Amino acid sequence: MKTLFTLLMILQVSLIARENPFEPTIAYEEEAARMIEMQEVEEDYAIEFQKEQHYVNDMYEKMNNPKEEKPKKPALTEDKVKKLIEKATKETEKKTKAIVKKAVEEKPKEIEQVVFVKPRLDVSYEKEILPFVKVSYDNDKIDIFSKYKVSKKLTLPNEKKIILDFTARENFYTVREKLESTNFLKITAGNHKKDNFFRVVVELSQLPDNYEVTYDDDKVSIIKLYSNE
Repeated sequence: MKTLFTLLMILQVSLIARENPFEPTIAYEEEAARMIEMQEVEEDYAIEFQKEQHYVNDMYEKMNNPKEEKPKKPALTEDKVKKLIEKATKETEKKTKAIVKKAVEEKPKEIEQVVFVKPRLDVSYEKEILPFVKVSYDNDKIDIFSKYKVSKKLTLPNEKKIILDFTARENFYTVREKLESTNFLKITAGNHKKDNFFRVVVELSQLPDNYEVTYDDDKVSIIKLYSNE
């Protein structure tokens, strides 16, 4: 509008020298028509620009703030409902079986009872104590075999032991063997090489008075004595 007003003023001044400045001329009418046309074009452009700007703003806002559309859930049919029920039933059965299995596996074990088994009275055993000393025994008797002769038999007061010394010069370390018998508990062999003998000690369940010792050429026998009462 300001542009149109300015042009009209210029035209008005330029026409002052005419005879009748208020009488319109062809040039004036053409210029006025052109200015009006330009004004209409400018107004149309402004409207179109505003429309485009509004469209761009809307698109920008949609790109930066997209609205997620939730997918529609499909409708459940009768077949789908049956399948869901069957699936839930199978899962429940599976979980139940797992719980039962775990409970069975974790069942407390019964306390194991330790039973002491007494040596059998009718069974005899043999042991090699040393390459030159062997024993054969059961619950009532023990035989000690050796190629060496017994030089001494000893017992100690209040000691449940019978001591046998064999004449020999042998090199060996002390040997201890536990016996599976209720009357003869343990046998030990120890070396006394510098004194020319080795010693065999038989540990008893009772005092030596309750046993009898006999000798053969290559054997010493210790027998448990029982009362006739």
